[in-house]
Amino acid sequence: MTRRIIMVHGRGFKPDRESLEQLWVEAIGCGLERDRGAAARAEFESCARAFAYFGDVSNEYLRDRTGPYDLEADVADRRRSLDTLRQFEARDFLGERGREHYENAPGQSNFAAALIDLVAAPLSWIGLGARAIGLRAPDLLEYWNPDSSFGSRVRRRLGETLAPALLAGDDILLVSHSLGTLIAYDNLWKLSHRAEYREVFETGHKLTRWITLGCPLGNPTVRKNLEGHRASGIRQYPANIREWVNLAAVGDYISHDRTVRDDYRAMLERGVIESIEDHRIYNLAVRYGRSNPHHGAGYLIHPTAIASIGDWLG
Repeated sequence: MTRRIIMVHGRGFKPDRESLEQLWVEAIGCGLERDRGAAARAEFESCARAFAYFGDVSNEYLRDRTGPYDLEADVADRRRSLDTLRQFEARDFLGERGREHYENAPGQSNFAAALIDLVAAPLSWIGLGARAIGLRAPDLLEYWNPDSSFGSRVRRRLGETLAPALLAGDDILLVSHSLGTLIAYDNLWKLSHRAEYREVFETGHKLTRWITLGCPLGNPTVRKNLEGHRASGIRQYPANIREWVNLAAVGDYISHDRTVRDDYRAMLERGVIESIEDHRIYNLAVRYGRSNPHHGAGYLIHPTAIASIGDWLG
């Protein structure tokens, strides 16, 4: 059995594959070394790894709609953000200390975060959820566009790695962020139920653990657009996950609904998953001089995410 970590990044403009993957690996590696020592970092770096990169597809779509993208500036700012996050001790992210660091970050607005939480759920129930999402995350909305190839193109990037890993029975940790959590969910559902993947789902193999970061899967509008939503019974959900660990940061507008256990409780009741955990955290990332509680590196290096990855490593 191969121990394999598969990583799926999120929405927005992205640097080239090599640069982004390196930043992800460094964020996790630094967190493991901080909390569990150099041996844990070495263990992680020795695992088989796959990075489901779709930044080129996102950049192509966003560049035509939101203007140019400065790759060099983006990579430099991501590096600065990670370098700052590396200076924190584990305790700086947690509890009252974490709250203070978050609230004192430059550009932080608790009012804006509260406003998002206040209006997002009502909007979704009266049919304006997709429009509201589109204003803040147009590529997330494009993911559902039936007249676009965007969704199928980005799903394929993960599917071509995930399907053979499940077929082989690998010990899989899947880590996904933002739009990557939708891509992961839809792939997992297809690999559980679609006839063309019968060879995969008949093995009965499951992910060991799925970690979702900045995840919008609790949003009613998102749920109505997921693969399997119109199915009935057990077919409504993926059946190839053992453990689901979800992290949602205070002030993260993408994961304003901070829990998934309540929305996917039927998976537990019907025995298709062993556990679903929700964790509310403080993301201390700063991007372009302002607090950014949705930033991937801030999630990846957080002690809660690191504990879940470390436990999988054993």
